[in-house]
Amino acid sequence: MTTVLLMAVLAAAPAPERWSNPAEQPLPVGVVHRTFESRSMKTSVGYTIYLPPGYDAEPGRRYPVVYFLHGRGGHELMNPRSYEILDAAIRAGEVPPLIYVHAMGGRNSGYADAPDGSVMGETVIVEELIPHVDRMYRTIASPDGRGLEGFSMGGQGALRLAFKRPALFGSVVAYGSGLATGAELRRELPRVFAKMHADDVAQFDRTSVWTYARRNAARIRRSLAIRICIGTRDQHLERNRRMHALLDDLRVPHQYQELPELGHSPPRTYDLVGREGFRFHTASRSKRP
Repeated sequence: MTTVLLMAVLAAAPAPERWSNPAEQPLPVGVVHRTFESRSMKTSVGYTIYLPPGYDAEPGRRYPVVYFLHGRGGHELMNPRSYEILDAAIRAGEVPPLIYVHAMGGRNSGYADAPDGSVMGETVIVEELIPHVDRMYRTIASPDGRGLEGFSMGGQGALRLAFKRPALFGSVVAYGSGLATGAELRRELPRVFAKMHADDVAQFDRTSVWTYARRNAARIRRSLAIRICIGTRDQHLERNRRMHALLDDLRVPHQYQELPELGHSPPRTYDLVGREGFRFHTASRSKRP
């Protein structure tokens, strides 16, 4: 489906939520689909998780975790190529072993909570999935051991959650991020916007990635490692340039990379810079205070 057609479909009618999406085809090596019970959504919520080689053989070892947030219309099975890239990097010794979780945060939530409580995209991730993973797996359950990344809506969501809660995450990598303002999202996806933000531009902007970047700049500057990657043929290029400029104005250290001739494609993006992203999460751990 082309980007233009996908946007038209989303504008016409938001896809119904299906919070758990078991795999119908075999998952990559080391990856399984699991669920947890969500109190906020009152249903089972799915996630896929990669455990690195040696996880079962070293029961006393704890591992950092990187969480991946899917794009608009997606779910926890999206972007399986990233698992293969990470596994190859770990086996080649380029990246230390880590746990990698693909979240389900609501197909069109923007990783925010709807004012009426009908879709709790932020709460599902921050208050439910992350504590569940820390309970069930041998994680390093601290900002030093917790990274966040995403693509498109997920890239915007990763930055939004990390900027809102810089005490929770140590690193964030945003790929092809949507980075819309309230006015832009209302114009582009009116029915999604009405459902998630009560058709209120001010409500969106008060709780947006742009607001949290400004509000929490001092804490972000001290403790959060940030990397932003965007293709020069991606429809969100100018929005990412605006975020780059804002972070520069706020004197927030970050990496910013434009990928020549790349459009809005998760597999191509991860083929080009996915390993660099995983290395970035790992390297940033040794630099935090």
